[in-house]
Amino acid sequence: MLPRRIFIFLTLLLALLPQLHAQLQIDLRVPRRLYVAYEPIIVTVGITNLSGHDITLQDADAQKWFSFQVTTTDERIVPPADLNYQLSPLNIAAGQSVKRSVNLTTLYPVNEFGLYHLKASIYFAETQKYISSQSSSFEVTDGKMVWHQTVGVPQGVEGEGTYRNISLLTYHGEKYNMLYIRVEDREHGVVYVTNALGRLLLSQDPQVVLDRANRIHVLHLCAANTYTYSRIGLNGEWLGQSTYNVVKARPALKKLPDGSVAVAGGKLDVPANPAPGAPAPPKLSDRPPGLPKG
Repeated sequence: MLPRRIFIFLTLLLALLPQLHAQLQIDLRVPRRLYVAYEPIIVTVGITNLSGHDITLQDADAQKWFSFQVTTTDERIVPPADLNYQLSPLNIAAGQSVKRSVNLTTLYPVNEFGLYHLKASIYFAETQKYISSQSSSFEVTDGKMVWHQTVGVPQGVEGEGTYRNISLLTYHGEKYNMLYIRVEDREHGVVYVTNALGRLLLSQDPQVVLDRANRIHVLHLCAANTYTYSRIGLNGEWLGQSTYNVVKARPALKKLPDGSVAVAGGKLDVPANPAPGAPAPPKLSDRPPGLPKG
């Protein structure tokens, strides 16, 4: 039987632990369960200060103040791509909440096919403890290739003299069929971009045309009588996206004598220049590079 003093100490310690953890509330949101390999996985972390006073979250005691715990189904730990990453301190007023959206793909190598489990963890120096969110999960798989072309990078473009492998992939997501584009340098093992171009109706094949600089132009049917027109550079640059409606004739890509590409037919509906990533065109969510401000 435990001595009375030790029993009282343990009782007080157990009563105190929930209070320490309650000083911060960590919420994690993974918007989808299914992802195509190498596409942006945008997760949102919310931090609420319940300590009763203003706090500063910063590296201390040789611990990073912000991190993720990423594990596979066989409990293998996935380490960050950069073990020496640096994050600026974050000030949170008493009772306030902040949110950060992070592209997990840029921080952790989560491109192998399979199921991953994810927690967000904050090191709170006042308590010298890590406080974690509840676990979320997502699965990484790949789509079906429907078009492929290998092209050279022209003079004056970064990577000139090398080659790019361009692929269009179809993927049946949680609700819709999706069209993806992937640009990679297979010789050097570099994937420049894998992003959703939007919903895809399978009744008509996407049209792909390369302009004189081998920039990629894609036109695909995204809804009844509605087409999405996307432009992508050879190093994954997002060059814009527009929506066209069928009026008298279907829109189609046409290569002009000077090597440029234009849309012939149809009526321009919503000109846009968003970054890709979301499941429905033309409003595609931004791709934050790592941990952005604010």
